Amino acid sequence: MPSTPAQRRAAFAELVRSPAPLVLPGAYDAFTAKLVERAGFPATYLGSFAAAASTFGEPDVGLITMTEMVDAARRIVEATELPVLVDGENGFYEPENIWRTVRAFESAGVVGIHIEDNLGGKHTSRPAGLMSPERMAKRIRAALDARTDPTFQIIARSDAAWVHRDIDDAVNRLQSYVAAGADAVFAPAIPAAKLKDVRSRIDAPVMVAADLFDAPGGDRPGSTLAEYADAGADILLLWYSLIGAAAKSVTAVLDALKEGREVADIRDLMLGQHMFESLMDYAAYERRAARYQ
Repeated sequence: MPSTPAQRRAAFAELVRSPAPLVLPGAYDAFTAKLVERAGFPATYLGSFAAAASTFGEPDVGLITMTEMVDAARRIVEATELPVLVDGENGFYEPENIWRTVRAFESAGVVGIHIEDNLGGKHTSRPAGLMSPERMAKRIRAALDARTDPTFQIIARSDAAWVHRDIDDAVNRLQSYVAAGADAVFAPAIPAAKLKDVRSRIDAPVMVAADLFDAPGGDRPGSTLAEYADAGADILLLWYSLIGAAAKSVTAVLDALKEGREVADIRDLMLGQHMFESLMDYAAYERRAARYQ
C-alpha cells in the first residue's frame, strides 16, 4: 500500500535536511513516476510544463487549471510511494481564496507546492512581469494559514533572475518570502557560480532548476548538478529532462517508421514488451487473481 501523506511529508523534509542535495526528477504522468521510483530516486515532482504537454498536448502558457494539476498529482501519488512536490503556479487565486489551492493539493496527498511571483509570459515572446513582493508575500502568508498539516511545504519561487536578469532583486524577494514564512525558496535561472553567495543570504532551503542547457534566449544558466551541489543547493530540480527524453525517443521511432524501417530493426529504440509489463507490475495482478480461482 502507498505510504500516507504524513509519512511522505516527513520523508521529504528529511531529504531536504540531509547534507547531500536532493535530486528531484520531474515525472509527467503516473507511469514516469513509477520509473522514477524504480530507478531509486526518493521523491519526484510534477510541473505545469510537463502536465500541460502530457495531458493536453498544449504549451505551458497558464492554461492548466488548479483542479487539473491536482488530478494529475493525485494519480502520481496513488501510483507510487514517493513524496511528490507539485507546481502550484502563482497560487491560482488571490490571498483570500488561496485556501482552496492549498486544501486541494493537501487532499491529493502531495508533500507541498511552490508558488511563484511570475505574472505570465514564460516560455513565450510575450513580455513577462512579476507581481510586487508585497503582493506575493500575502499569498505566502495566506497559503500558510490555509494548510491543515503544518508539514505541508509552501515553497516560494521568484523569477526575478529570469525576467529581470537581476539576481539581487531575486534575493531580496526571496528574503521577503522567507520572512513571510515560506518553508523553502525556488530560484530559477541563477547559475551555480552565483548561487553560493545567494545561498549564504537566504535562511531557508534553496531549490534550483538544474536541467535544460539549450533553451533559447539564454534563459538557462547551464550549470552542472555537481556545480550546483558544491554551491549549496538543497534541491536540484530536473523539471524537463524526463519529458524531453520521452519526446526525443518517440520522435526517433516515428521518424524511423516513416522512413520505411522495419520494427525489428529499431528494437534498440524501444523497451521490450516483457520488461514494460514488469514495470506495470502484472505480477501483482496474477497474485491477486490466483486467490480467487
